[in-house]
Amino acid sequence: MEGFGPLVSLRHASLLRWGTKTLLAAQAESVSDATDTALWGREWLRDSTQESTGKRYNEAEEGGALLLNAAARPGRGLLALTSKRTPFAAYEGGRLVAARVHLGGIEPGVVTVRQGARMGRRLERLDAPKGSVFEGYWDLIEGNGLAIGEQAPEYRDREPLPQSAHSRGPASNLRVEGGADVEHHVTFDARLGPVVVEKGASVESFSRVMGPCYIGRRTKVLSALVGGGTSVFEGCKVGGQLENTIVMPNTNKAHHGYVGDSYVGEWVNLGAGSTFSNLKNTYGTVRVRAGAKERDTGMTKLGPFLGDMAKVSIGALVYSGRSIGPGSLVSGLVSEDVPSFTYHDGSSEGVELLLESVIETQRRMMERRDKELSRAQEKLIRRVFSLTAAERRKAGVRKGRIG
Repeated sequence: MEGFGPLVSLRHASLLRWGTKTLLAAQAESVSDATDTALWGREWLRDSTQESTGKRYNEAEEGGALLLNAAARPGRGLLALTSKRTPFAAYEGGRLVAARVHLGGIEPGVVTVRQGARMGRRLERLDAPKGSVFEGYWDLIEGNGLAIGEQAPEYRDREPLPQSAHSRGPASNLRVEGGADVEHHVTFDARLGPVVVEKGASVESFSRVMGPCYIGRRTKVLSALVGGGTSVFEGCKVGGQLENTIVMPNTNKAHHGYVGDSYVGEWVNLGAGSTFSNLKNTYGTVRVRAGAKERDTGMTKLGPFLGDMAKVSIGALVYSGRSIGPGSLVSGLVSEDVPSFTYHDGSSEGVELLLESVIETQRRMMERRDKELSRAQEKLIRRVFSLTAAERRKAGVRKGRIG
């Protein structure tokens, strides 16, 4: 999961958001015989994942089952692949996409490349179509608008708009649920795709929302320009300008500033005037670091990706394709990747944040939303802080205190 970097440090990859829902939910809809789902993965995610999803996690299973890669692309391709009822193992470029197997003797947890290869020797081996697995966050961003378009028909309850609100495009493309609050002088432009505004969301006056776009429950659009391809999930505040961006739940971007072609994690705060670059001055393709290697994404427009609990100070400028790790705090000019739990101010070296300070900050942020940091969540933060220590050492992050 190297292409997702900080986005999966604190979560199972299937819980990333895409379109209007989690990958897990979209994948389940792409399997015709999916009656129950359980998750396998990194053991330290068990308690937090069970708490947030109610799903079984890393439990030994018996009988026949369909194994799916957590990054498998939902849709017709996956449905066609998994419709095969006899045992098989399907691969794309050596990566296991899906396998219909008997689970006896398979240990729960992360299915390694070696284990996946062994399945191919025992079962009928299939070649999955190219693009069957998301390679990184850039794939999620690139296909987000299409995903919104495919998922929008699920939202059928429509709220009448104020007389002063303006809608462009087919009426069927505007799906404002009952209980959503749309103020006067809002423009919805659904000519290029549907606009979905969920129950409990609010769109303030002088906002312009362009499709395909999804606004989740309890999210507030604060007189913002929201461009096509954007998904803002539940409990967020967004202002300024966003386009073609995925924003995970409970994140704040309440002020002016620009975020484009980016993926922003949960419980992130973007200060006033913070701006993300998504286009190189050379108009060349954006390269990102995926694990130990640099990867050419093939995309000419691609912004940064931010892990959960990251904080971006007022006026900060973040270069395209940069990675900001979970729990980190950045200010000034961010031209390099920032490791997890690091303070970065544009200088050559960062400072490791105090773990107790990170936890207390998260607790305070959650309390402002009438939520409580659970024991499972705190335990996970502590574990990931420990697991990422080597990452900080390699990047030359020093221990110390920030003023």
